[in-house]
Amino acid sequence: MVSGPADNAETAAASEVEVAHAPTHDVRHAMWHVTTAWLFGAAWLYLTMGAALTRFAKLLGLPVFWFGVLAAMPYAGALMQFPSSYVIARYGHRKRVLLTAGVVSRLTWVLIALIPWALPGAWWWPMLLVLRACSSLSGHAMSPAVMTWFGDLVPRRIRGRYFSRRNQLGRLVAVITTLVAGAVLDHYQGQGAEVLRRTVSALLALGGVLGIVDFLWLVPVPDVAHRPNRRQRLWPLFREPLRDRNFRHFVGYTATVTLGLGFIGQFVWLYLFDVLHLNHTAANVMLIAVPLVVGYFAVRAWGRLQDRLGCKPTLVMAGLVVVPGAMWWIFVGPEHWWLGYAGVLTSIVGWAGVELANFNILLGMGASRKGRRQGSAFLAVNGVVVSAAGVASGVLGGAVARVLEGWEGSFLGQRLTYHGVLFLISGALRLAALAWLVGMKEPQAQSTRAAVRYIAVNIYSNLRQGLFMPIRRVVRLRRLAYVLSRRRRAQRRSR
Repeated sequence: MVSGPADNAETAAASEVEVAHAPTHDVRHAMWHVTTAWLFGAAWLYLTMGAALTRFAKLLGLPVFWFGVLAAMPYAGALMQFPSSYVIARYGHRKRVLLTAGVVSRLTWVLIALIPWALPGAWWWPMLLVLRACSSLSGHAMSPAVMTWFGDLVPRRIRGRYFSRRNQLGRLVAVITTLVAGAVLDHYQGQGAEVLRRTVSALLALGGVLGIVDFLWLVPVPDVAHRPNRRQRLWPLFREPLRDRNFRHFVGYTATVTLGLGFIGQFVWLYLFDVLHLNHTAANVMLIAVPLVVGYFAVRAWGRLQDRLGCKPTLVMAGLVVVPGAMWWIFVGPEHWWLGYAGVLTSIVGWAGVELANFNILLGMGASRKGRRQGSAFLAVNGVVVSAAGVASGVLGGAVARVLEGWEGSFLGQRLTYHGVLFLISGALRLAALAWLVGMKEPQAQSTRAAVRYIAVNIYSNLRQGLFMPIRRVVRLRRLAYVLSRRRRAQRRSR
């Protein structure tokens, strides 16, 4: 078949894009800025999501039902992704949208820290929810911009390794931040509610400032490969994602997982504080520090696996591992907690793979595709659907907690409170989410069976090497001893 001028032009355009995506010096410098910025972002994230926020909410008098609403707040602002995506697709300004919305989102945490000192007591916990919603709205407004920007910036062939390394560095910062924050809270806890409230406020304000630095560090990073379409209309922009069968399956999976995950964030903290009676440092270590260390070592292996086999096989295998993750908390008790906590850490290994695969699938959908495809619409639709699932999850968790507050039962010989009921619900929804992956296609990926076989062969070879290595060492020592003994005998004969 003879190619015409249009085909040649298309090939040339594709070649130009591939050259533009090659990891040149400028691209590597921009990727370094993105990684460094995330170090400040990780410090913000783990200062504001750990024990500090839950303790702050308790100090402000937040009722138990509204803890579910607080858990849903990170999802509540996703409707902002629709107008943000439309503005980016039609007018451009991707970098400007990202920086403005990001700074506003992080600045909101400084205002949250000022609540007890600027408002009367009756306004405290309602204003916490309002400002948390504002932070969510501005945070979601930047989401289509950051995902499409990074999707165009980082070459596809190294995304798994690059973002796994970026993830690892962020985890190191998060471990240090978590341990320091827990130690500070425990130091001031015995000095009264007023002192503790002041301490938590200072930590949240510091987190907000570090979060602002995160976005200021991105100012030198150039915007690449994005062409706005001034004729773009609203409905056709979002119709394309809804027609994509692969995208529908992916969104179904993430929405179902989110429905079982959204309420966990706050109620696990309440479980450790109210049922296990742990202090802030112990809670931060169990929920953040140790999982971060485990994820640090796991995420690189998942990144290599994804680059070799594809995103879908990685997502399927990691998704199976995380199914019982929440249920293991039922077996974490004051006396015998090692078995349950070991199961929790096993699921953490799986979450590293789930997060990395999800992130890279979204990057692939959000990339500009020769600068013309407006991939931000895929991210916006995904964000809105997942947001609805997250809000529903928070309301579900709050309702179950409200109805079963004070109730106690048993599960496999373990004490069961409303926290445990929520953990069981979460496990069931994670298992149901895997059904969505059956119809999902990834042309460049290997089959899930091939991926499992690849992992099994690697595990077998590593175990075999570990088991037979001592034997090989003994054989080598024996041979060396035999050679040395022959030399000694030869020397004696020569004398």
